[in-house]
Amino acid sequence: MITTILVTLLTIFIGVSIFLYISLKKALERIDLLESELDTVEKLNGEIGQWVIDFRKLVSNVYKKLKGVDERGIFEKDDDVGFLFEDMLKIVEECNKRITDNDDNNLGNEEQNKK
Repeated sequence: MITTILVTLLTIFIGVSIFLYISLKKALERIDLLESELDTVEKLNGEIGQWVIDFRKLVSNVYKKLKGVDERGIFEKDDDVGFLFEDMLKIVEECNKRITDNDDNNLGNEEQNKK
């Protein structure tokens, strides 16, 4: 009788041990997969962050140059080039508003106040 109980308990213990081993092995595989995906996401995030910084610099430079051209009055608003220039200036101004810091926007407001 005691032997039967011990064999039954041993069988249950072995079954639970096998179940826990398989569960832990699958959990560790998922953790490894998530860690590799996290590394990929972090790398991509760094690349996107650098792209945003570069794009921000580009738009800021273009905005400053277009403002300089606009102040000299090179393009007339009544010809095709003037209309195109005005539209380009609006696009760059909108990009500049959306991606530059408040300091850059304050510089733009100071330029408008000078006019």
